[in-house]
Amino acid sequence: MRTANIIAGALALALVTCLSGRLDAQNYRYEAESSQRTGVQMVSSIPGYSGTGYVTGFDNTSDKVTWQVDVPNGLYEMWVGYRSQYGQKGYDFHVDGEAGSGMFDQSNVFKADRAGLFNLQNPTNTFSIEYGWGYYDLDYVEFRPFTPPTLAPVSPQLVDEQANARTKFLMNYLTDIYGEKTLSGQQHEVSQNLSFPGQSYLTKSGGLVPAIRGSDFIEYSPSRLQFGSNPRNETEQTIAWAQQTGGVVSMMWHWNAPANLINQSGGKEWWRGFYTDATTFNLPGALANPAGNDYQLLLRDIDAIAVELQKFEDAGVPVIWRPLHEAQGGWFWWGAHGPDTFKQLWNLTYDRLTEYHGLHNLIWEFTSSSAEGNFRDWYPGDDVVDMIGLDIYTDPSASMSGQWYDLVQEYNGRKLIALSETGTLPNPDVMDQWGIDWSYFSPWSGSFVNAFTAQQLQATLGHEDVITLNELPMMPWNAAAPQNGDFNDDGIVDGADLLLWQREFGSSGVLSADGNGDGAVDADDLAIWRQQFGQSAGGAGGQATVPEPATAVLGGVFGVAFGFCSRRSRR
Repeated sequence: MRTANIIAGALALALVTCLSGRLDAQNYRYEAESSQRTGVQMVSSIPGYSGTGYVTGFDNTSDKVTWQVDVPNGLYEMWVGYRSQYGQKGYDFHVDGEAGSGMFDQSNVFKADRAGLFNLQNPTNTFSIEYGWGYYDLDYVEFRPFTPPTLAPVSPQLVDEQANARTKFLMNYLTDIYGEKTLSGQQHEVSQNLSFPGQSYLTKSGGLVPAIRGSDFIEYSPSRLQFGSNPRNETEQTIAWAQQTGGVVSMMWHWNAPANLINQSGGKEWWRGFYTDATTFNLPGALANPAGNDYQLLLRDIDAIAVELQKFEDAGVPVIWRPLHEAQGGWFWWGAHGPDTFKQLWNLTYDRLTEYHGLHNLIWEFTSSSAEGNFRDWYPGDDVVDMIGLDIYTDPSASMSGQWYDLVQEYNGRKLIALSETGTLPNPDVMDQWGIDWSYFSPWSGSFVNAFTAQQLQATLGHEDVITLNELPMMPWNAAAPQNGDFNDDGIVDGADLLLWQREFGSSGVLSADGNGDGAVDADDLAIWRQQFGQSAGGAGGQATVPEPATAVLGGVFGVAFGFCSRRSRR
């Protein structure tokens, strides 16, 4: 449906373009010196600007420049010409009532930043650039005609070659629906023994439940437990939710620094130990000395989370795993020392969990900072990342289109892209308009989700392109998932089904002997056959005994299975 809407929109735009005589794409540039200025002034002292000058003096929160012009109707990218000699600077904007924000990279010369995408349809267009962080120079705003690019399919191949069948099942599902449907999610209020979602949410949503439960291992951090932190069985509660509902789980980790918490009032308390300014833990020094105590503390903490992730694997629940998020921002200690140190820690975490602990139920999600600054330097690599997440906190009217296409330009056809955190609900109609196809979205909890109105929740969750819990397929970790030992569908569970299992053992895909529907034929399916042996379809049979020939086959099969499992045993 979404693809059809995009194509129809593109055709309509092409028709309008032809009828209006705009056969050649034209950019529309509006100089800052021609704007209505509030609290700022035009100068021309630094060369390299466009037009007759540029605007400077953004040093007060009320400072801004505004234009009122007539831009021909159409879809546009908005680019902002600027100079930002004092480092990265944020800026705010409004375009015909839609608000948003952007980031100017540090630059001693004039350059341009893509602010976002806009559908301009008003007879008179009003747009403005506003203070934000201030202390930058503004040169112009330019609208460039835009046609949404085609979203390329993504391979379901996971970076962990030993990923288990259920994790592959989930990844296959995510890649199958990518570009057509978006999974709804919601961050849980963790470790408080609260239901998911809460009653207030359900009342406003009209009973619709998100397909993804986002949770956090924050309270399992050893340096928090030392101060009496209580996770309150967040792991077990999340697993139970997944098994009872068949929902999808996403886990993150606000990792309290392993040691050297400042623990002072005024924002540096122990419970804020995941923030850079609340710890003096020397991450580069720890990574440089594997024999040292601080390196061992890193391993201790990762091992503590491995214990929790192992519970998910033992329960057959795959996890969209989002560790070390928002590193490029620098506000968390794992990102405070630059991209190289961060990538060392990412690789250590990946190797420790996957290779050392043998956890094979994880879909590894890297949280990017969009196309800001040296963002490419922070990417751990295609070999250790399965999907890309983007955390966006912006005005509710913002389309988030600029950030989306920044990541599409970088990762299209390589990785799934998700709105891993957001302070606002994405508008599915706007997503349709711009061809924005988040794999999933997950609003933050607390005041953010509480601010959503019933109309907003129901409009988003009820949209035909958004998948809620009741619209998920039957996931193999759902306790209600049917299990069928009649692999050849002849109405009886017997030796012929065992022979079929033997032929397909070790294979993956859509298979007859996949009794639990997890996408693989393995020992779990054999257990189903054994449990149901002698039963007829639709009911239980008598106390049948496995016939002697089948017993012999079974013994051989167990030998195969034992050898297979031995080869896969983890360290």
